[in-house]
Amino acid sequence: MRIFFLIFVLVSFSVVIYIIPQVYGDGFTQETLPAASVGNRTVSLFIKINLPIITSDSNQDRYLLFRWFDANTNQTIPHTTFLVFVTKHNQLLVQSLFHTHTGILKLKITPSNDIKKWSINGTREPFLDGTMYLPQDNRPIDITAPMLGEGGLYHIYVLLVTIDSDSNLFAPQLAPKFDSFLSVGDVSNHDMIYHNDTYNTTLVSYYDKTGNFDFDQSKMQVSWSMPFDWNSTRFQNMPIFVHEELRVPKSFKEFGGTPTFLGTVNGDPIPDAKIIADPYSINDILVLHLLLNKDDIENIARVTPLKVNTMNFTVTPAIPDIKTSSTVYTDFGGWEINLGWNPGKILANSQNEIKLSFSDIFTGRRVLDDVNYDMKILDNSGNTILSKTGLVARNGTDIIPANLPANGIYNMQITVKSTMVSNSLPDVSRSGVARGNLVIPSDISQSSVPELGPLVGITIVISMIFCITISRKSL
Repeated sequence: MRIFFLIFVLVSFSVVIYIIPQVYGDGFTQETLPAASVGNRTVSLFIKINLPIITSDSNQDRYLLFRWFDANTNQTIPHTTFLVFVTKHNQLLVQSLFHTHTGILKLKITPSNDIKKWSINGTREPFLDGTMYLPQDNRPIDITAPMLGEGGLYHIYVLLVTIDSDSNLFAPQLAPKFDSFLSVGDVSNHDMIYHNDTYNTTLVSYYDKTGNFDFDQSKMQVSWSMPFDWNSTRFQNMPIFVHEELRVPKSFKEFGGTPTFLGTVNGDPIPDAKIIADPYSINDILVLHLLLNKDDIENIARVTPLKVNTMNFTVTPAIPDIKTSSTVYTDFGGWEINLGWNPGKILANSQNEIKLSFSDIFTGRRVLDDVNYDMKILDNSGNTILSKTGLVARNGTDIIPANLPANGIYNMQITVKSTMVSNSLPDVSRSGVARGNLVIPSDISQSSVPELGPLVGITIVISMIFCITISRKSL
């Protein structure tokens, strides 16, 4: 039985590697995978890459975390044994069998350059006529492998072997399977030359490697390309998200001296709300975020010939046009937050109500669970005007009173901390921060917008490598 199981698993996965077409995922750094029925329980797997955002030039330690739990009670399931296979572009990078007595396992990953070799430094025990690794004193298991070093999408396929007891072995055909796609950002550095001055610029792609970077100073336009399969049938039943990040020195004022930008993909305009200027997260750097969700990508796919195999981006500065945000998005967690105002025209020194409604950006459906969050409003100089913590949006909605002291442009920050599932246990895997603008009065003249003053022009900041909960098909 045990030999049969091992042969079944290895043969099954070898077939998986060769029959799965090139998969383009969402580029997140964590997922709670769809639950599998096991007897009278539903077993799920939370998988996460640490750091929260890894890029190809990161020097910090990298970890891969697994947590097995009952989806109905959120209780960690002990004595789990599972096979892990990691691939990238259908190239097998790691495969091994692991066991955790506690139900939680952490792997410390040291990226290597040998694509056909990996090594594991951990406590080994014979199991299923093979070798199984388990942690010593709950310390991480060290793995040296060609993974989490280069930018791109990593396919992590997991097959559950035992549960509750080391001897409680699943029959091969009943073994639950879990399928995850997590991302490492690709980083490239480029020079933008304008009037004989050189500005070092960084491009981070949270989807795939980029190329053909160019700056046309006559048009004040940055352009680059990225491989992409525009056959929309491949992502009809899966979430997909593209996040590109352009970092330009603030000293390049001719390019970055405006809070608003225009962008295109293959000549199609990117919605204004999906191009976010953030001059505050990194000192002396303006960060531009370009965000494309599934709807955006499907719309572009309809007018893009299948023979085209790239996303071709352009970004140019635009005339400032700051408006009160009606929708904001979190940088992690996949939240869309719709905002309403009472009264409709916001006035200074007056009681206003901010109405919030939380939705899932990938399904488009409004969230009915309770959402735990904090809110902060800052003025144009970065001073905190309003700060509320421990807020709860019951059934995904809430109303917050706000009295702002003067006309001007304010920045609003909404920090999602957790959601409460049906049994009132918190799910912290979807935390993230959304940022938006609040203009008083609503029709304030745009001529009053200062040049890249603090808290101007931020609408949303999303980095998707995120770590996010998304339903996936099990293989």
